[in-house]
Amino acid sequence: MKSKMSLLPQMAVNNIRKNGSTYFPYIGVSVFAMFTYFVFDLILKNDIMHSLPKAAYAIVLVTIGFGLLGVIMVPFLYYTNSFLIKRRKKELGLYSILGMEKKHIGIMMFWESLMLYGIVMTGAIVLGLLFSKLIFLLLLNLAGLPVEADFSISPRAILDTLVFYAFVTGLNLFVNLVQVGKARPVELMSESKKGEKEPKHIGLMTVLGLLLLGWGYYLAISSSLDSMIFMNFFLAVFLVILGTYFLFTSGSIALLRFLKKRKKYYYRADNFVTVSGMLYRMKKNAASLSNICVFGTMVMITVICTLSVWMCTDSIIGLFYPRTFKVTFLGKQDETAFQTELESIADKNGVVLDDYLSYCYVKVPVYKENHLFRACREEDKYDYANQYSIKLTDLDAYNRMEGADMTLEPGEALVFATGSDWGYDKLLFGEYEYRVKEELMQCKVQRKAPRDEFNCWYLAVLPTEEDVNRVAEVFGVNAAESRVTEITANPMGESEAVDAFRQETEERFMGSENYAGCMDYREDIQDLEGMYGGLLFIGIFYGAIFLVCLLIIMYYKQITEGFEDQKNFEIMQKVGMSDEEIRKTIRKQILLVFALPLAGALLHTLVGMKMVIVLMAAIRCVEVPLMLGCTTAVCVVFAVLYSICYKRTSATYYRIVKQMG
Repeated sequence: MKSKMSLLPQMAVNNIRKNGSTYFPYIGVSVFAMFTYFVFDLILKNDIMHSLPKAAYAIVLVTIGFGLLGVIMVPFLYYTNSFLIKRRKKELGLYSILGMEKKHIGIMMFWESLMLYGIVMTGAIVLGLLFSKLIFLLLLNLAGLPVEADFSISPRAILDTLVFYAFVTGLNLFVNLVQVGKARPVELMSESKKGEKEPKHIGLMTVLGLLLLGWGYYLAISSSLDSMIFMNFFLAVFLVILGTYFLFTSGSIALLRFLKKRKKYYYRADNFVTVSGMLYRMKKNAASLSNICVFGTMVMITVICTLSVWMCTDSIIGLFYPRTFKVTFLGKQDETAFQTELESIADKNGVVLDDYLSYCYVKVPVYKENHLFRACREEDKYDYANQYSIKLTDLDAYNRMEGADMTLEPGEALVFATGSDWGYDKLLFGEYEYRVKEELMQCKVQRKAPRDEFNCWYLAVLPTEEDVNRVAEVFGVNAAESRVTEITANPMGESEAVDAFRQETEERFMGSENYAGCMDYREDIQDLEGMYGGLLFIGIFYGAIFLVCLLIIMYYKQITEGFEDQKNFEIMQKVGMSDEEIRKTIRKQILLVFALPLAGALLHTLVGMKMVIVLMAAIRCVEVPLMLGCTTAVCVVFAVLYSICYKRTSATYYRIVKQMG
């Protein structure tokens, strides 16, 4: 008994070595998964992250990413383990037939799991210790944080990783032991060739899949930036994933059955073998194809969003903060005198005021109904989509601001919308009506961004100050008390010089009558840059993770099918099919099978971009042509990479099948 027990660890080593074609990829992807988990945890557990200035956004984003990573890794590693145990069942059944007891097989599997655990953890922790500082510096750089910060290794992060993978390994071992323990030796011998059972009610499931997919597509295409957008987004994702699984597991079989019934098409040599072979595969591997489709979509959407935000960062910041410095006064002021004073302070401190602008306005909150603006009521409280603000100004103030020479007749107005065009020929403020003489397409206060609906506001230019006062009263606003004068600019110079300029400006105007405050947005801009840099870091990691998940599913699918088809093609060769015909059939089957998930992923991505564009507008990423360019580039690159991966993984299939006869 003792000698048997001592042989089991050696048998475990030999089993891992002999099954290298299936174990080594699993070890590789497990090392990558745990390396990623370990690095995320190291960054979060690093004390320096909590002491760096403006690191809050990066910490929040990494925390969210770390949580999602754990959620993704458990089912994925469980899924890849299912490929391993399926390939091993014939071997384990043979051990059982040769007299090995189930408990000894279980102990041997425990030793295999323990050895895999040791290999994976050693590789992940060593790689993490080698590259974690480099990745940490990358995060700091992308987030605009000080890159000279020290990086320390947290023992707690090492412990967390060891415990997390111990849980995954234990879960997989438990499932494997249950499957092997419940099955008889004969069942284990044939299990590796046994596919998934064909689903019942294929026609109903196909229709259901189409309906779910259509519903998800409809939500994506018809989406708008309102209070339901995030709920609709998650619902659309859920529906598309569910519809994809239904269509790949039932709709594909229904299609092949339809082709099989068309005798003129089916009873041709190449189509006969191709359709039969695909039908056989679809019954067993539709889940793999749907996973490839879903992960492919996730890769493309993640990279598109990440790339778009990164390339639009300057545009986004420009919409949030048109200028970096602002001084605010209550009421009308002598704007020329203030400009002279500010330029004097700037010159004294070695600062140049770029893009200087001053303007006077009255801001009122409104509820918009077509071309009518009215005061907000209690029932409008949660209808955010139609709540706006209007900045009311008179013609003289507008002409001073723009350096223009516009004229207005009584009852006429100019209107500027920061988002989509106003589009009406009149403005209704309660009972007061103004004819729109011209809709302005640009304004110095802020650049126009037609898709920036979430943050849209209006500038209404009325003929006189009396008009402004009268319209403001409609919305319960006293214009005399609410009128403000803003002086804005971009102070250009050394950071210390700009700091001195800001401080002296505050000291100079602090005691002035009607002084309301001085704002320096440079720190807020740095926070935004840090947040978007953190998003880029998360996007890079998740794009890589989803891509690795995709590749490993493709690889295991090819291995599984190769061993299953080896005997089938040997029989075909014996009944008269030439080697060239077999090769042609193999190429056609594999190409068609792998083209389906690629086509599905590209379709999901292109349809989903409508909702992605709407969601991106919520963070003021509104450069649609740029996003569409990113989408085109990412789809093309992904298709090329997918084709390369298809050829590489197909080579494994060919090598296995070539061993026939």
